[in-house]
Amino acid sequence: MHYPDDTPAGYVIYQDGTSKVYDEDGNLLFEVEGVFPPIPSKVNYSWIDTILEKGLPDGRKRFILYVASRYLVNVKNLNEDEALEKLKEFYYKTGSGKIYDAWIRSVIKGVKTKGLRPPSLKKLQEKDPELYEEIRRVLG
Repeated sequence: MHYPDDTPAGYVIYQDGTSKVYDEDGNLLFEVEGVFPPIPSKVNYSWIDTILEKGLPDGRKRFILYVASRYLVNVKNLNEDEALEKLKEFYYKTGSGKIYDAWIRSVIKGVKTKGLRPPSLKKLQEKDPELYEEIRRVLG
């Protein structure tokens, strides 16, 4: 980290979902949950809210794993219980099948620990074209 005049301003160590901020002498200044300094969001994530609201007929587990969990935990900053409830609500909105709380909690902990952010629609189109097409159908 640097001050605006480019002089050293200490450093940050990110581990297990927490950022520890130290001054240039190595003294701990403070701890915050999540990534510090926060990453400015240049990506429009409104499409994720739409999918969470409308549901997804196919690819729901992949959407939870790669998109929704990352969005709710690391963009919306929901706690584990709030994210769990939103993800279950989304999963059971359309289609059938069963999803286990333990799996969802494991996903939530993983994305929080690693600070993972959701992909853009363009990146999702490259990485998972099938899921992208499902999302495009719902978005219209």
